[in-house]
Amino acid sequence: MENNWRRRGGAGLGMRMRIERLDLADTETIRACFELFLAAQRVDEPDGPWFTERPFRGWLSAGWGGDPREIWLAEGQTQGSVAGWYRLELPDLENLDQAELTLVVHPAQRRRGIGRALLKHATARAAEHGRSMLNSPARHGGDGEAFARSTGAEPGLVDVQRVMDVRTAEAGRLERLREAAGPKAAGYSLVSWTGLVPEEFIEHAAALYAALNDAPHDPQTAPAIWDARRVRERVNDLRPAYGLRTYSVAARHEATAELAALSEIAVDPADPGWGHQMLTGVTRKHRGHRLGLLVKIAMLELLRGTEPQLERIYTWNAESNRYMIAVNEALGYTVQGRPASWWKLDVAAALGEQALASRARS
Repeated sequence: MENNWRRRGGAGLGMRMRIERLDLADTETIRACFELFLAAQRVDEPDGPWFTERPFRGWLSAGWGGDPREIWLAEGQTQGSVAGWYRLELPDLENLDQAELTLVVHPAQRRRGIGRALLKHATARAAEHGRSMLNSPARHGGDGEAFARSTGAEPGLVDVQRVMDVRTAEAGRLERLREAAGPKAAGYSLVSWTGLVPEEFIEHAAALYAALNDAPHDPQTAPAIWDARRVRERVNDLRPAYGLRTYSVAARHEATAELAALSEIAVDPADPGWGHQMLTGVTRKHRGHRLGLLVKIAMLELLRGTEPQLERIYTWNAESNRYMIAVNEALGYTVQGRPASWWKLDVAAALGEQALASRARS
């Protein structure tokens, strides 16, 4: 299983400073946040891909999953500038005790206490919302990991990024993989669509999104409960905000007409050289038929015709997800960059340490 609606960010290292909540109608300040984020990505994610402005605005304002969120800014040295910001996402369907934190400081402003001041503010906000745990991803060996360790956060699930160069993909190898998988997939056919999930497949899509719950995950994280309403509201209603071209390929069980497997990829018109793997899932009762491999091969063929500028596709997999890693490596994916961990910070402990530190300074 793959689910890649995540993973952006970096962090810096508090001083007293002005921290204000972002007005999502303030387009100029959002642009300043984007420019800061891009500067951080170029340091923390030097191999790319990087956000462009349209999907960044969508992620900031709507989020990948539609959960409530708030964004707070640390004012820079000049009026109207931004030295850092954080985005606090507050799940409202499951995991009501947790929050996801993206904290970003401009590379030129790091190690000046800005990140720690933002974190102090974020933990207080999380506590106000009744959250006991903050989750945040960071690459191993980077500024984000160093900052997370300095706060007392504990590492959780480890993810690895892989990239496929579609320009060098061998058509013969893909055909051999498909032929080898074909006998196991007898009784299944392929369907595809672009854009939103068609109404006729809404119920099936809910089961496929729910199948991702079987992928490796932190034990403290509760599984997402999917139904048709959630697909409509938290997939279809949100996608227009990102401005991405989305493609879906599914395997259908001919005897029951059930959708048994699904792979989704998005392409940003502002950066069409990259394909963003969103998810690949197979429902439990249809596993063992090589359907994950087949829908991904069919996706590559679809993209060759619809996205001629496409050069590379990237994905993330849990380090322990041996099945999906094997599928991706068979297709030609290779590791890019260092692994990343999802760091977990106990809110009460962090607030207690901050209070002790404040008293020690007074």
